[in-house]
Amino acid sequence: MKDLRATMQRALAAIVVLSVLAPVAVAQTATGAEPTLVFEALRALQTNYVDPVDVVKVLNGAAEALRTQLSQAGISVQVLTIPPGTPEPEARRLFGEQFAAAVAAGGTSLTSTQLSYAAIRGMTESFKDSHTGFMTPQQNQERRLRQRGQAGFTGVGIILLPKEEKFYVWAVVPGGPAESMGVREFDRIVKINEVSTVGMQVEQVSGLIRGAPGTPVTLTLQRPGVADLLAITITRGPIVVPSIFRAEILDGGIGYIKLYQFVEGTARDFRSALTRLQGQRMRALVLDLRGNGGGYLHELNGVLNALLPANLPVYTEMRQGGQTRVQRTNAAPLLPTTIPLYVLIDEGSASAAELLSAALQEHKRGQLIGAKTAGAVEASIMVDLSDGSALSITTFRLATGRGVRLEGVGVTPDVEAVLTAADIEAGTDRVLTAALRAARQALAQTGR
Repeated sequence: MKDLRATMQRALAAIVVLSVLAPVAVAQTATGAEPTLVFEALRALQTNYVDPVDVVKVLNGAAEALRTQLSQAGISVQVLTIPPGTPEPEARRLFGEQFAAAVAAGGTSLTSTQLSYAAIRGMTESFKDSHTGFMTPQQNQERRLRQRGQAGFTGVGIILLPKEEKFYVWAVVPGGPAESMGVREFDRIVKINEVSTVGMQVEQVSGLIRGAPGTPVTLTLQRPGVADLLAITITRGPIVVPSIFRAEILDGGIGYIKLYQFVEGTARDFRSALTRLQGQRMRALVLDLRGNGGGYLHELNGVLNALLPANLPVYTEMRQGGQTRVQRTNAAPLLPTTIPLYVLIDEGSASAAELLSAALQEHKRGQLIGAKTAGAVEASIMVDLSDGSALSITTFRLATGRGVRLEGVGVTPDVEAVLTAADIEAGTDRVLTAALRAARQALAQTGR
């Protein structure tokens, strides 16, 4: 599996979600030396996780995270490992002592809340599961709003693409401030408010671009084919991220749909885009799933029904106790089987996007072009904690319609095409070009 932390971050951005448990309780802050929030999270994991939970292993994950957090703050304190086989009550008592010692050592440098969050992240990471993770209250609120199709954050409306220690604009959110100011795909972000992006992490770049609504941010951009740098000042605003970024007819009657996520209304929007393109006499379709982190299973089902004939197995649910259920398409496809289909994937294609890609590949309905997907394919629920933070918890396993597990493995494209920094700086989308070439060849051979 690719770097677990990076995969986890992508998966949590738009996860295969079934439902949301419990409304947000009255916000509280973890205070004192009691690991109250940590034990609340542990109970949620024990109650909901698909497999039996090894409490000692999970609490040792929390202890390791405390050691790391303290060490990064330059604080030296001993946080002991709980011996394997320790009964749960004793394991809880021992961890409580270690947590109290960590809080005391943290003093004014690290709050109890910071240490609680670190411990909970450590617990979820001990599962080594793409769909089990932790969200802060702010991240949880953003997630809720985005899945409802509402503005989840304030910024300029661009999707970042880190590549070879540089930062590019992968996509411009339709209707956002960046689009109105002329920012384009493949622009390289050189500076933000005169601060160079060299040596930054993606979280730092994103943090500098985001800000309060109505405030300005200046991006210095290197645009492909333009010698001079461009400085564009953009006024930040609320950003609504749609399911579909682009749906248009390209040269030769080839349709192109960029499907970014599976949130409420995705299936409806996809069918609408497909119908509109067919009304423009579309001869072939390129479906771009690059960077699509997944989303709701019921929205995935709607997209699958639009692309595949009825009664085909498209994914398998594997629940506790060995119970399995195979999801099948249940409607006539909206896209005629005579129209060639090409699907673009990359390492950012995760979860529901992987299930869609695999179903099309297994039923030989579309050719997959690009790079291997994320390998982050499980089903989870979101469980709110008492301070507004949340856990994503895997409740059952997922596989393809033919029972192939994708977690930690991903989907391998039929045709490999990897986008490089050199391609981007030349303004060339190697992957899309390969798909368009294949589509034109297929159309020429059939005489359509």
